[in-house]
Amino acid sequence: MADANAILHGLQSWFAGFIGEIIPHYILPNIWLIIQIIVVLVVGYIAGKVSKAVVKKILRVVGLKRITAKTWAEDVLRVTGYRGNIIELIGDIVKWSIYIITLAVVVQTLGFTTLAVLFGQVIAFIPRIILAILIVIIGFMIADFFGRIFDEGAMKIFDDELLAKFSGGIVKYSISMIAVIISLSLIGLDINAMLILFTAMLSIVVILFSMSLKDIMPNFSAGMHVKNTFKVGERIKVRGYSGVIEHIGPYSVTLLDRKKQITIPNSILLKEPVEREVKSK
Repeated sequence: MADANAILHGLQSWFAGFIGEIIPHYILPNIWLIIQIIVVLVVGYIAGKVSKAVVKKILRVVGLKRITAKTWAEDVLRVTGYRGNIIELIGDIVKWSIYIITLAVVVQTLGFTTLAVLFGQVIAFIPRIILAILIVIIGFMIADFFGRIFDEGAMKIFDDELLAKFSGGIVKYSISMIAVIISLSLIGLDINAMLILFTAMLSIVVILFSMSLKDIMPNFSAGMHVKNTFKVGERIKVRGYSGVIEHIGPYSVTLLDRKKQITIPNSILLKEPVEREVKSK
C-alpha cells in the first residue's frame, strides 16, 4: 500500500512539474497562436459539415439522385465498400477537401514548411479526383442510355432477347470502361496495361459476336423473304415436315402439326422446295 501511495505521489509531482514547466514557457508565450489554431480547426470542421449538407441539398434539387438511381454507378460503390450513394460520395469529398485545406492552414501557421508543401500538393490534386469521379458517373449514365437504345434496337431488328441483351451489353460496358480509363488517366495512373486489356477483351468479344452472326445472318436475311412469301395459318410442307405456320420469326418458322411444334430455319425455306396448300376459288 505504501509503495502504491509513493508511486501515485510521484506521478502527481511529475504532472505538476510538467504543467508548471509547459504553461509559462510554451503555452502562455504562444497563447495567441494556439487560439488561432483552435479557431481555424473549429471553423474548418463546421465549414466541412455545412458544405456537405449544402452540396447534398443542391444535388438533390437538380435531380442527381433520381438520375443515378437508374444507373449501376451506385452498385459499383457498394462493391468498393462505400455505404452511401453518389450524392453522399460527392458531399464527403467536399467535406474532406475542406478538412484537408484546414489542416494545411494549421500546418502553415505552425511553420512546418515540408508538411505545408505536401498538403498543398494534396489540395491541388483534389479537383482532379472530383472531376474523375464525375467523369465516371456521367460515363456510366451515358453507357446505360446507349446500352438501352442498342438493346431495344437489336430487339426490334433481330427479335431475339439474348442477342439484344448481348448487343446492348457490349455498348454499355465498352462506354463504361472508356469512362474509367479516362478517369484513371486524369488522376495520373498508368493506363497502358488497362488499354491493352480492354482492347484484347473487346477484340475477343467482336470475334465471338461475328462467329455467332455467321450462322444467324443467313437465317435473318432469309426471314425477310419468308415474311413476304408465307403467312401465319398457311399449311406448308418442306423436307418431309408439314404443318400450319404458327409463327414467323426472324430466324425460323414454327409449324404446328397436331400437337407437335416443328421449327424450320428460314434459310431452308429459302433454299428448299416448299409445298403450299392452295385453296380452291
